[in-house]
Amino acid sequence: MKSAFGSILIISLFLPAGAGLAAKEYDLVATGDHSVWVITNDIKADFERDTGLSLDLIPELAIVGKGCAKGMLHARRGRPDHDVGLICCDMDAAELEAKNLKVYPFAREPLAIVVNKRNPVNGLTLRQVRDIFSGKTTNWKSVGGRREPITVLTQLHCPDFGPNWKKLLGDPARFVRKRVDIKAQAEMSATVADFPQAIGHLEMTSVRETGDVVKVLAIDGYLPTTENMEAGRYPLFGSLAVATKGEAAGKAVTFIEYLRTSPKAKERMRTYGMIQVR
Repeated sequence: MKSAFGSILIISLFLPAGAGLAAKEYDLVATGDHSVWVITNDIKADFERDTGLSLDLIPELAIVGKGCAKGMLHARRGRPDHDVGLICCDMDAAELEAKNLKVYPFAREPLAIVVNKRNPVNGLTLRQVRDIFSGKTTNWKSVGGRREPITVLTQLHCPDFGPNWKKLLGDPARFVRKRVDIKAQAEMSATVADFPQAIGHLEMTSVRETGDVVKVLAIDGYLPTTENMEAGRYPLFGSLAVATKGEAAGKAVTFIEYLRTSPKAKERMRTYGMIQVR
C-alpha cells in the first residue's frame, strides 16, 4: 500500500509548475497605449514603494497603434478602483460619456521629427515639416540638405481619436500620397536609421526605447525637451492619460494623483521630454 505522502508526491510530479497556488492579487491592473505603459513602468517601483500598493502592468496588450482602444476596453470591463486604461489620444467628450469613461490627463509627451543620423539637417521650421509631410517639399536640398529626394514615413494610428500626429496635419488625406506607412514605432526607428533620405515621427518614449538610433530635429529652433515643453516652445506633442469606468475611486485615485503630482514621477518624465500636468 502506498503511503499518503507517496501518492501526493507522484501526483505533484504531473502538475504544471505553480499549480494549486493562488494567482497574485494586485491592487491595480493597467494596460493600453505603449507610450503610457513605458513611462508608467519607469515609475512603477517608486509608486509601489511610496504607496504600498501593487501594480500589474500588462505589456502584451500595450501595442502602438491599438493601445488606446485596448486601454478603454480594459477600463470599461473593470472596476473604477482597480482597473486603469492607458490612453495617448485626446478623446471626444460625447464618446467618453457614451462609454461611461472618465479620462485623467497626467503628462504631455513631445512628438519628435526624426531623420537618419547621416542627414546634415539639424532642424526645420514647423511650416517646413508640414510642407514635407504634405508632399509640397520633396527634396532635402530645399531645406538645407543634400540634393536627394525625401522619403516620408508615417504611422497614422488611432485616426478616429485625437492622436499626436494630427498636430502635424489634421487628416490622413493631407499627407503625401507617396509615403511609407509604418505599423510600429520600433519599425519607424529602424527604417529611418537605415535610410539616409527618410523622415518620420516618433514618440520620445520610442526614441529612447530604441536606443537613440535616429537624429531628433529641432522645430523652430527648439528640441523636444521638458524645458521647451514647459515654456510652450515645442509645438508637437500628445496627451498621456489614464481612464476608468466612471469616476475613479479608491486605489485608482491614489495612482492618478501620484502620476500627476509626485516629484519622482515628474523627474522620470524628463527622460522623454515630458511635462507633468493635471
